Amino acid sequence: MLLLPVFTLLQIFLISVESGKECEFAMRLVPGFNPLVQKDAAGKECRGNVELPFCKGYCKTSESGTHGFPPRVQISKVCTLVQTSIRKVILDDCDEGAAESIKFVNVPHGSECECSAVPLEQNHS
Repeated sequence: MLLLPVFTLLQIFLISVESGKECEFAMRLVPGFNPLVQKDAAGKECRGNVELPFCKGYCKTSESGTHGFPPRVQISKVCTLVQTSIRKVILDDCDEGAAESIKFVNVPHGSECECSAVPLEQNHS
């Protein structure tokens, strides 16, 4: 009789572990910015769909020694893009006579994500 509830709890645990994703990379269109629209001083526009690198998932974070001396040791990590370059994306749907400066946009470019340490000391000025 006790085996069935334990088995059910084990199934729930395994499902929750499988649904969590480690740090992973994808290219995504940003909601609300597709098409991306740039406007020049004369009111001419250029439009285009821009995919941006996107990182999602979890990274191990830990804290120890919170109730003793010396004070705690904290390791915080976040899933971030490993940026390799800046990519120029051409906006190819432009009004006639649009300025050259609005016909492209520069976006970060990378092909992988990693768990990077979060700096704990920050200046808020």
